[in-house]
Amino acid sequence: MDIRQDQVAFTFHASVYSLGNSASDKLWFVFHGYGQLASYFIKKFEFLHSDSFIIAPQALSYFYLKGTGGRVGTSWMTTANRAVAIDNYISYLNSIYQSIGKEDKNGSKKISMLGFSQGVSTLIRWVVKSEIQFDKLIMCAGSFPEDIELAKARHIFDGKDCYYLYGDKDPYIKPGDIEKLRLLYLKYGLSVKFIQFEGKHEVPINLVQKL
Repeated sequence: MDIRQDQVAFTFHASVYSLGNSASDKLWFVFHGYGQLASYFIKKFEFLHSDSFIIAPQALSYFYLKGTGGRVGTSWMTTANRAVAIDNYISYLNSIYQSIGKEDKNGSKKISMLGFSQGVSTLIRWVVKSEIQFDKLIMCAGSFPEDIELAKARHIFDGKDCYYLYGDKDPYIKPGDIEKLRLLYLKYGLSVKFIQFEGKHEVPINLVQKL
């Protein structure tokens, strides 16, 4: 039996959450991790709302965290239909960015990006593939995707203010992982300041506030 897989394009509606003053000249994009919801994740950044506009995109794939009911989480992608999932979320993120761009015609907004866990690779893929301009990049306990174009990444990250935050008790970070990341970032042209904090697999809000 010959089974064929085809792709079908259709209109898809997705959620995006925001907080703060949309007219502010300070714009933050915050990307949640695996199993999380943007509606809860964005609350971590309430301290920014008085002088910034915060946008938290919602990953497109929903699932029950345990069994067939109860709490729901999301994922940016899995190994199944991986390339299509990446294309879909990049198209979705571009739609959000373009809608913001209509309000920033002179390009005066200062843009900061923060990704946590799975949201780090999601954020980096989007920024590089779509050549998104930004001022600051904060990566929390996530990995760097090696499936992006090297020359393009170097062009995008040149001269950018980049940080990598990780907990000293993070169960997902093994001995040697940070040194491998350092070398990988250098390869892709990122000058990254690594900062370790006391904690597990989490966003260190107190540290983000200082940055």
